Amino acid sequence: MNNIIKDYIYTIDIPVGTSVRLDCPMCNGTKTLSVTGFIDSIKYYCFHANCTKGGVIKEGLTETSFTVGDNILKPVLHVGLNVEKQSWRRYDCPATFTRYLLQNGCTHALENNLADIRYDYRRDRAVFVIKENNKIVDAAGRFIGSGDFSGPKWYRYADSGIPFSCGTSNHAIVVEDCASACSVSSFATGVALLGTSLSETAIDILSDFSMVTVALDKDATTKSIDMVSRLKWEIDNVNMVVLERDLKRLDVENSKKVLGIDD
Repeated sequence: MNNIIKDYIYTIDIPVGTSVRLDCPMCNGTKTLSVTGFIDSIKYYCFHANCTKGGVIKEGLTETSFTVGDNILKPVLHVGLNVEKQSWRRYDCPATFTRYLLQNGCTHALENNLADIRYDYRRDRAVFVIKENNKIVDAAGRFIGSGDFSGPKWYRYADSGIPFSCGTSNHAIVVEDCASACSVSSFATGVALLGTSLSETAIDILSDFSMVTVALDKDATTKSIDMVSRLKWEIDNVNMVVLERDLKRLDVENSKKVLGIDD
């Protein structure tokens, strides 16, 4: 076992069931050292052609640890919300995180405490936290970087089925993603379905609003019509807008104009 690598890895908090890429202290390769945390051990390996250092830290490695590792390295594996939350942070976030929030209309929601948005440094994602009764029950993470373990554009951290909501208005705007929900939070409540169909849970939540506008792009027109038809059984004031441009790409005034909202 290489003590340099061992001492280096022990300075990093690696939750069980996660895999991270680090700079290798032996060959100085950038993000070439893969480190995976298991229940009883830590496995590491450098993929640099001139290095290939690898090994196991801690005693008690079991035969199943390496077969479990094949699944752990899959970026979409759910390791449990409590474990996932350990890699979320509110401060010391990279420039890519701040830039994503600025470019996608999320800063107003964050600065006015309408949304809890954090950075997942292990998955390199902007995390939009979903709460129920002030308790974190789920989250959706938007990948904001690049790398071998990027996975899908959006990653759902749990399976609560609860949509992401942002705002305090009685007028709900149903949108596809969390950033779009945040972008309308200054004048409405954005409700992001996160690419899923209209579930009973979502209908129950939307039925508490006095008005609902389904605002999806034109490729989802059939889906929008179906949503409106279903919601009209529960809500009197429901309408639909077919978007030519994503709401998160518009400023507030143009968003209001597109949605037919007057001050």
